[in-house]
Amino acid sequence: MTAAAQSPTIRAMEALSPVHRLYYAYLSRMYALAYALNRRSLLGIRLATWLRWLPIIVLLAGWVMDWPPPLMIALLLFIVWSNYSLWRAGRDNYNRFVPMASGPPPEPTAAALPPNQRLAVRATGLFSVSGRENRLLLRPAHYWRVPLGDHVIMAEEEPGKYLYQFFDAHSLQELREGLLLFGQHPTETLAVSFLARWGPEYTRFGQVYEAGPQEGPPPKRVTVYLSAEDEATRRLIREAIVSDARRARTAAGAG
Repeated sequence: MTAAAQSPTIRAMEALSPVHRLYYAYLSRMYALAYALNRRSLLGIRLATWLRWLPIIVLLAGWVMDWPPPLMIALLLFIVWSNYSLWRAGRDNYNRFVPMASGPPPEPTAAALPPNQRLAVRATGLFSVSGRENRLLLRPAHYWRVPLGDHVIMAEEEPGKYLYQFFDAHSLQELREGLLLFGQHPTETLAVSFLARWGPEYTRFGQVYEAGPQEGPPPKRVTVYLSAEDEATRRLIREAIVSDARRARTAAGAG
């Protein structure tokens, strides 16, 4: 792949030191392992719970049986590392985004994404319906634009059940490119930050509040992450968002 065909994220990652690349690979696998341990069970008990408590029981047994100090120290260090890793992974929703590309977004190089054309992605972050919300991790999703300018992300919470996020050029706060750390290797991802008025706190008696600034709670900043296997899909999404933002800025300046 030529330098021109590479994504900005890949070019930035290749500039990293081997230590940084090794660290990100370790974190990606650690998050995936912690996620699997929290999802699977043995004898009705989550594997993460086994990992938290079984070494402590072994440590107590070793103290009673007067095991050698080096072995006890190593076991104690393992307990501290494993418990901290599980706690940190859960706090981070088992993933971390590392921004890689810097500088202004490139000018559009391809035809604009037509309205209502859906692009398959994997979505991470907070998604909602009017009555509830949930944090998703690399779930199948679709992104598209509607003719009036809204950007829609529909993520599959589980088969047949979907959660959403919406934003437009006015609510958009930031668009970043980088790596999502989760799995066998980091995943190239777009991080989209925006002000949202969508979710349970914006619902009253089953009805969503209108977008009036004086009605309902103030908007909250939300960041969702869109991952795709190919650079072409990421480029279409990136250019659709950037183009709308630039048009809105130009219109505001002209007004």
